[in-house]
Amino acid sequence: MLLAVQNRRQAPRDLQVFGRITVIGIARKCALWLLAMALIGLVSSAPAHAQTGNGACINDGASGTIINSLADLPSGQLKPLAASFFLDPDGTVDADSITAQRFTLQPCQGQFAIPRSPGALWLKFQASNPHEDEQIWGVSFMETVMDDVTLFQAQDRKLVQIARDGRTIPKAQSDNDRLQTAVSFRIAPEGQETYYVRVSGTYAPAVTPVIGSVRLLSNWSSTFSAISALMLGFCIIMTIFSLILFRQIHPRFYQYYAAYLIGMFFVTFLYDGWPHIIFGSTVSTVQWKPFVELASGLVMLANIQYCRILLTIDTDPRQRKQAVFHWLTGLGVIATIWAMADPLGWGTPVSILFIISPFVLLYVAGRKIFDGVKQAVPVFASLLALSIGLFASLYFFKFPVSVTTTSSTFELIMMRPITLSYTSSTIVEAIFMMVAISIMINAMQRQRNAAVTEAIKLRNEIDVSQQQHQPALPGADEAGDTLDALLASSLDKTLPPPAGQGFLDRATRAVIENVGQRGFGAGALASALGVTEKTLGRRLKKAQGLTPAAFIRSIRLSYARDLIMLRQFDTIAEIAEASGFSSVSHFAKLFRQEFKETPSEAFKSLELL
Repeated sequence: MLLAVQNRRQAPRDLQVFGRITVIGIARKCALWLLAMALIGLVSSAPAHAQTGNGACINDGASGTIINSLADLPSGQLKPLAASFFLDPDGTVDADSITAQRFTLQPCQGQFAIPRSPGALWLKFQASNPHEDEQIWGVSFMETVMDDVTLFQAQDRKLVQIARDGRTIPKAQSDNDRLQTAVSFRIAPEGQETYYVRVSGTYAPAVTPVIGSVRLLSNWSSTFSAISALMLGFCIIMTIFSLILFRQIHPRFYQYYAAYLIGMFFVTFLYDGWPHIIFGSTVSTVQWKPFVELASGLVMLANIQYCRILLTIDTDPRQRKQAVFHWLTGLGVIATIWAMADPLGWGTPVSILFIISPFVLLYVAGRKIFDGVKQAVPVFASLLALSIGLFASLYFFKFPVSVTTTSSTFELIMMRPITLSYTSSTIVEAIFMMVAISIMINAMQRQRNAAVTEAIKLRNEIDVSQQQHQPALPGADEAGDTLDALLASSLDKTLPPPAGQGFLDRATRAVIENVGQRGFGAGALASALGVTEKTLGRRLKKAQGLTPAAFIRSIRLSYARDLIMLRQFDTIAEIAEASGFSSVSHFAKLFRQEFKETPSEAFKSLELL
């Protein structure tokens, strides 16, 4: 019978252990599967020529050329640019000799490989205007930002430059002042013209040209700029919030989060080409690339470090397993340096680790959830959002959505889901990380307040005991007084507390719970205790001989001294801020009056001890 009872008691524990092992195994398999898919995508992500196959182009059998024509829609229309192409790996072919080159013709081609700088891609296409009035059309790219896009028109057996845009083109020479690169041209009623486009300098290994009305291209560029600006504004706002909300804790708990947001800001700012729009910069992608890689590496390393802190802060130091974080950090530093130098032209090794590291951290966060780490839940959610976003970006990079005929800006944005998936996943990831930091801070604050409350209560008991036994201890030295007071305090715990002690304890706890609020005064304390200010003043005067303001100030000073003794902060300014004092000098003056030493002397005494 006893054995049966023991087996029944053991069964739930066995089921819990079995369930834990099963969930961990599933999480491990999911993480490995996602990681394998990411690696496969990275290995096989070489640019290829994508065929649109949408029948949106006209093949002129007589001349073997492709003619682009737009329908007459009120809101404008856009479709893939049908063109033949020529690759100039060295960037030495100019407009005078390009007509003699042999262009490769592939009907309805959507994506074109582009050589690395200083190489260039030449596109040749014909446009036909079936309308009875002059039309203004534009050529743009789904990849949004280019160094130099120059549009030529064939006139009398020579090429005439008619438009130019790009981040290396001065604003005075550019025909477009928007974030998205585009060039436009006019075509006469029922006219047909031949054009050449020279494209150079982009982060992407391939480009997807489109042709459409200037109005639709303008709306598209405005929407893209709004999404990019939203990302920049989010990074700024969250950085400011983190510095304000988390300033009362040790810098290590928010400095990596702030570094992550700052790095993300600069990645977006540089990658999307904002320096050209705001400052008129003509720096090329090759010149910006080391800085983009540095910012990307900073984002990755900050992500690893604040995950390490959040996931190991509640763990016994003897049981902390941080090898995975150390390995990821070391690889991140090496990958960042390698990507900035790029000696072999491998592209971006930071991007590879940037995609792999969240999957590894996701598995670690899953393990921490079962270890009882509360902040591991939002950490897991944030990493999951980031992993899904990065995986989606990688998928759509390898398998881009076919560009089809459209007159909707929203449809056009959805044809380039990489921007939306990356931006949304980053925002969701940062929000969940702030929630994780908040959970950790609240837990630490509760533990700190409990420790300080116990310290103040113990000190009060010692003071009362010393007063009660002072006549019986004439001539005793300070050490003997303290020892006898502690012994007497232990004996007095068996006696009922003195009158008003419970009220003082509640008042002390109320002040400590609101110690960081500078406006917490007598009225707020009376409201928290459920009494009037007059009653509060009378009871405090009777119990301790202090006014409510003096009582609150005394608790704040005692709280500050305990923070120093408990080594919760490293500077006097942080101690003053956490204790509710707005002026550091005023705090130091009151501290000296109360404890006969300055906060600096208290710090030094603690270091000597």
